[in-house]
Parts: sequence; C-alpha cells; structure tokens
Amino acid sequence: FEGKTTGMPLCIIVRNTDHKSADYSAIKDIFRPGHADFSWFSKYLIHDYRGGGRSSGRETLARVIASKLSESILGEMKIIVTTLSIGEIVNPCPGASAKNPHHWTDIESYPKLLDYLDEVKADKDSVGGVLGIRVTKVPTGLGDPIYEKLSANIAKAMLSIGTVRGILFGDGKRLARAKGSQVNDRFLEDGTMTNHHGGIIGGISTGQDIYFELYIRPVSSIGKKQSALTKDGEIVEIELKGRHDSCHIPRIIPVVEAMLKLVLADAVQAQKLIDGSRQDLDGFRETLDKLDEELLLTLYRRREVVRVVKEYKLENSLPARDMAREEEIMDRAQEIAKEYDLDPELVQELIKLTLRICAK
Repeated sequence: FEGKTTGMPLCIIVRNTDHKSADYSAIKDIFRPGHADFSWFSKYLIHDYRGGGRSSGRETLARVIASKLSESILGEMKIIVTTLSIGEIVNPCPGASAKNPHHWTDIESYPKLLDYLDEVKADKDSVGGVLGIRVTKVPTGLGDPIYEKLSANIAKAMLSIGTVRGILFGDGKRLARAKGSQVNDRFLEDGTMTNHHGGIIGGISTGQDIYFELYIRPVSSIGKKQSALTKDGEIVEIELKGRHDSCHIPRIIPVVEAMLKLVLADAVQAQKLIDGSRQDLDGFRETLDKLDEELLLTLYRRREVVRVVKEYKLENSLPARDMAREEEIMDRAQEIAKEYDLDPELVQELIKLTLRICAK
C-alpha cells in the first residue's frame, strides 16, 4: 500500500499469456529424453506434459521475484557472474565484465560464439556450459557448522536449478590434485588471506570473495530424432517440436543470481540472530515467523505419514489406535523436553494436540 509492505504475506501472480500447450499434445504419453517426465511419473503417477509442469524452468520466475525483496539485506555484497565456456568454446578472458546476454567477457571471440550457437541450433541440438560466480565484500562469519554450512546451502540452492549438474568451490579440481602446502589458505603480511577454497572454510565465510563454478548441462528439448519410452513401455522415436533454446546460459544466470541472493540473505539474518545486539525487532519477528512456518510444515508432514500408516493398518487388519505407542511417544517427548529445559507438562499437552491434528 502506497509503495510499502503492510506486514501481510506477499502474493504475486504472473500469468503466462504466450503458452502453446498444443505443441506438447503429440507427446503427452511419451517420456522425453533428458526430462523429468519419467522420474516424476514414477513418483507421483502423473506428469504435466505441457512443458514439464512443476519441473519446468518456468517456476524459477518466482525465485527471481522473491530475490528482489532480499536485496536490501545484502548490504555491500555484489554478485558477478561470468561465462567460462559454452559447449566447446572457452572464454579466453573470463575475469572482465560483460554486457551481453551470455555474460561473455571476450569481445573478440563473442561473434565466434554466436556463430557456433547458430550452428548448434541449425543442427537441432543444444549445448551447456560453465559459469564462474564471485561474491565480493562478503562479511566474515556467515554460515554455521554441520547442517547450515554456507557452502552446503549455496550448493543446495544451485543444484535446485534444473540444468545445474555440478558445483566446485575455489580452485575446484585442483584442490584434489594439489598438496596441502600448496592450497591451505593462510594469512599474508598485508593482513589478507589466500583464497584457494573460495571464501568459505568449515562452512563459514572468511571475508574473502566467495567463488564457485557451476556446470550446466545442455538443454533437454532438442529437435534431433531420439528414442523415447512411452507410458505403455514401448520404445519410439520422437522429434520435439516447439520453441526451444539451444543454450540456457542467458536464462539461467538471473536464476543463479536470485538463488544466491536468497541464501546470502538467510545467512545474514541468521548471523544477526546470533549477534543479538545487532538485531532489531523486525529481524527477530522474521526469524520467529520462519520457525513457526517450519513448525507447521513439520505438522503437515507428520499428518501425511499418519495417513499412510492408517492405510497400512486398514490393509493389514491392525487396530486403528495403539495406546501403548501413544504412551511411548508421550514419555519420549517429556524426556526430550527436560533435555532442552522445556516444561514437560506443556510439552505433553503439545504432543496430545499434535496427535489430534494428525488424526484428522
């Protein structure tokens, strides 16, 4: 309202006015090579053939929108993405800045790259590539040990993008070949550090630039004739029609930036919670809201498991309710409550309420 958030959850709807679902009708019963059709159908017994459905790259638009709301949290941190290679073409000077859709920094070889991509497209094929991502002016101390390592959260965010198949931090493959004396990050006389590990050691940022490389697979939808599997188990040959890119690099870069912004924003907010003196009321409330959401998600997941258990008991003629099991759950909850200095009686009431919620 009047350019400001009101405190209510934000809802943004983007309507696709340029879809052509008819392009996919000929393959509605075919699992396309390289796509998630077969794996999703195996899990859910249904798949949306009109462009991939939930596994389509279209869903990444929501990530890009969400990341814009996190930019104010990032402070002076800056994300720089450079394309290191596309298919067989290697960028000879990846350290500069670029102003073209492919983030190709070598102006002289850029026309050669465009000609190469035209050839790939004319051949009804596709290519992937390698991206180099650098974050500058990173504060020290972002990330937490074991389960919330900054490197692990970045890797999970990147690999959640459909076409990303690998990630390497710092010196990457060289770390596996080099000796410790060659790549151990150490302090220099001028107060800086070497940065062979990409600005993150032990899962926590060192204050150096964060650097990692992403390996992007070729686009799955190609016009070349390929063998495919039908829902009836028959092997057929298909040639995919429709509007398909020969290279996803220009489209994936904004998504990479978006996911990295979200991970860094989470890490900054988590660090503010640890440094309580630097946290404001809005920050505390945001953290509590996130914990409440996780609590409700856990309840939902528990209820889904209970529903499966009900079906199992029904199929195997087992009693619907097991009082001994419920007593066991109560006793265990009270023991855990004592470990975490929680009121055992209140925790018992919480567990009773949880059982009621999951039983419905």
